[in-house]
Amino acid sequence: MEWEKILVDSVKDGVIKELYLRKLPVLKQVENWKKVEPIGWIDHQMKHTYYKGGLVKLNGKLYFVQDKTIKALQEFMNWNFPLKIRVTTD
Repeated sequence: MEWEKILVDSVKDGVIKELYLRKLPVLKQVENWKKVEPIGWIDHQMKHTYYKGGLVKLNGKLYFVQDKTIKALQEFMNWNFPLKIRVTTD
């Protein structure tokens, strides 16, 4: 519960910490994808994981959507990510 409060405000000036990115839940299925608000695009290689996809907001919470999910839904939804989010390790 405490992490949810921290994660909502984790993106500041187009930057997110790697620690926060790892804690974000992955959004795979939603009843209405039209309610999902794109925040920014992430393309970041970590030591054991590669994050390529978008950060989105749904019902006041922040989520990560994988690139493959975005591509699958592209014909039904317009994914316009307003900025590219930089990931920092500190």
